[in-house]
Amino acid sequence: MPKFYFTYGSEGHPFYGGWTEVEAPDFESACSVFQVYHPNKIEPLLNCCTVYTEENFKRTTMYGPAGNFGYRCHETITLRRELLNN
Repeated sequence: MPKFYFTYGSEGHPFYGGWTEVEAPDFESACSVFQVYHPNKIEPLLNCCTVYTEENFKRTTMYGPAGNFGYRCHETITLRRELLNN
């Protein structure tokens, strides 16, 4: 399942620096599940700095050992559906 990276700044977000990884089938689903845990403070803006696809995030300096403001991943949120045979 694709990963999306929700990055944080130096103030006003759920965490200082670093990011949240969200595993979801697509960008829209990732944003929706992120908002369940971190509701928008101002509509329609997400409560983070920027959202990256995994491919684009790996191209940033944040992906390196220094992280984002010295922090790395704070949490992982996974959107999962499990079908049961009845």
